[in-house]
Amino acid sequence: MKCRYSPVIIAFIVCIAIPCTASSRGHFQGNVKGSALPGIYWDPHYTADFSLGWRFNEKRFLGLGTGCHWLKRTSSDGPDYSNGFVPAIPLFADYIRYYPFAKHQRTSFYLGMEAGGAYYIKKLPLTTDTQRLFPYLNGKLGFDFGIHNNLGVNVGLNLIWGCQQGFSLTGGGGHGIAMTVGFRF
Repeated sequence: MKCRYSPVIIAFIVCIAIPCTASSRGHFQGNVKGSALPGIYWDPHYTADFSLGWRFNEKRFLGLGTGCHWLKRTSSDGPDYSNGFVPAIPLFADYIRYYPFAKHQRTSFYLGMEAGGAYYIKKLPLTTDTQRLFPYLNGKLGFDFGIHNNLGVNVGLNLIWGCQQGFSLTGGGGHGIAMTVGFRF
């Protein structure tokens, strides 16, 4: 005897089975971090970023992120910068590779990379209105300390390379090392 509800029952079982099998292989993960670039090689720069993505296993994470960046400027850069900071909105891809310690699986060394661009809300000195999008690369290294289940604290360094002249990779760039503190959930 054929049941007319069998497609609904099969769809229900599949909808329950997919998340259960996927969670044993990976899960969604969010990262929140703040960093400060003191201005050794570049203008002082502060960030607050959030990325959301997929943690494939205990070693790999891939996500997309956004946040807010503040670039410190002085009145010598022009009358529009007397307030001190120029805000920017970044959009980036985030990849992290974790290396768990053998005895302490909840503590890991990590290496990662962010690639994206920041859109400066105010025009920077010596640029045109069309040069507000600045690409950057951000290499990351540090330690991830697991606190409880998927919650952790990150402490590390960011190795930043960015272009200050639009998409011209050879003209006017900046690089530096930023200290970061963040959370993983």
